[in-house]
Amino acid sequence: MAAAITTPRGGPALALARDVQLLALLFVSLSALWWTAQAVAIARAVRLLPRIADMPREARPAWPRLSLVVPARNEAAQLEAAVTARLAEGYPELELVLVDDRSDDDTGTIADRLAAADPRVLVEHVSALPNGWLGKVHAMHRGLARARGEWLLFSDADIHLAPGTLERVLAWAEREGVDHVAAIPSVSARGPLVAPALAGFFRLFTGLARLTAVSDPASKVAIGSGAFNLVRRSALVRTPGLEWLKMEIGDDVALGLLLKRSGARQAAVIGEGFITLEFYPSIKVMIRALEKNGATAPAPLLLAGVCALVVLELGFLAGLALDGLAAWLALFTLGLAIVTQAAVSRWLGLPRWPALVPGLSVLPLAWALARSTVLAWRRGGVMWRGTFYPTTTIRAGMRLGAAAKP
Repeated sequence: MAAAITTPRGGPALALARDVQLLALLFVSLSALWWTAQAVAIARAVRLLPRIADMPREARPAWPRLSLVVPARNEAAQLEAAVTARLAEGYPELELVLVDDRSDDDTGTIADRLAAADPRVLVEHVSALPNGWLGKVHAMHRGLARARGEWLLFSDADIHLAPGTLERVLAWAEREGVDHVAAIPSVSARGPLVAPALAGFFRLFTGLARLTAVSDPASKVAIGSGAFNLVRRSALVRTPGLEWLKMEIGDDVALGLLLKRSGARQAAVIGEGFITLEFYPSIKVMIRALEKNGATAPAPLLLAGVCALVVLELGFLAGLALDGLAAWLALFTLGLAIVTQAAVSRWLGLPRWPALVPGLSVLPLAWALARSTVLAWRRGGVMWRGTFYPTTTIRAGMRLGAAAKP
């Protein structure tokens, strides 16, 4: 007679519970390492990155001409206030080149009215987009052709500058021998979901972008800021020009890459209190704005990256349901996450209250990125600034992450 094989009562259930505990401990451990790495990087950035607030405002007999190039598409709601504030900023040799990029609201009319009222304002109207160009990069290219300054500032239409900002930064750049200054702005946000999403985004950016390596000429790390990219014209002349970026969605960072690869000296600075941006007026606008990112990589890779980000940001929560080491590690990570988010929000002038829900701020971003990925996959490309771009075209023109040299 064959012997019967028996399984201890509750064996499968205990094995399953054990596996779940091990998985939870893995999530907690990975999340703890993730938040620790961010905390260390942010502490280093706080200690080393220059602040515009610490740059003295100098008195000079003469200043170099500075051309502020502002691409604007359907910015009628904010354009006049932002441009008026920039003209009142106080820089003595300022030229402002407004590029009306195929707007179908009153942007062009407002730009012309501003130019008629102030001779420092030049207006370039773009009525059609050439094949092979993204709209914003083409608008920057057209504005550059009109600019006459020794220094160029590429800046979005909804940026506000405090008085004296340009004098402080330009004098500092010339004194330090810097060719490109990318400033991280203060951000104002409306809506209960926009504030935590932006706080989380800037925390991730500051913690993962290796900002302290930007100023090292031997480092390949480059930086750019759509809010404030100040460039010495002679440095830009040494590059292949904006045409090299004509199909790059991340044009602001890619401009920094173009300059760094051509030998320009770069610096990342903190503009808190001096450069202010209302990034997105609503969560709906933010989600729509991020649609352009969905074609930058294969959908499975992007979706896997979104899932991994959520696990790393929120994995420590799994330990709160356990006991022993996992629970203590989860509590440590929760405290570290709160302190880290609060510190970076205070440092960058961001809303402080999202620090009370650390990690949850990634959920709106994760949803927006996952949605953009699915939409790009279904459509076969992305719709951006009124133009459809096939996925193959987007990826062929990408410079960020590509091995191509300028």
